[in-house]
Amino acid sequence: MPGKCVIATNIKLSDKIHLQKYLYLLSLLCSEKIEVPEFESVFIQIRAQDEYWLSGKFDEKIGKVLDMLYLDVRDYSLDYLYDCNDFVNVNLISFNEGEVKSRAEEALKKLKTFK
Repeated sequence: MPGKCVIATNIKLSDKIHLQKYLYLLSLLCSEKIEVPEFESVFIQIRAQDEYWLSGKFDEKIGKVLDMLYLDVRDYSLDYLYDCNDFVNVNLISFNEGEVKSRAEEALKKLKTFK
């Protein structure tokens, strides 16, 4: 069954290659080289063009971490839809830049274990 081992290795290698852009972007945010709004913008743009991720080719564990991070970033970006002067909306929004950064740090730690 050597063919199966080669296929599994190629899939892992593909995951590693496609994961690099996210690891780099997360490391920029976590090392404070970029701010959350820039991270959010670039992350959403990269994800929208990532056919590998969108086709579900990532290993299930990697895909789960990236999907959760995407939902966190998307929730943060929805904050801009609310009027910051509206008392009700301000109290409903609990997902701020600090939360995004915290979730990004958590995702980076998890994704580094898959390398």
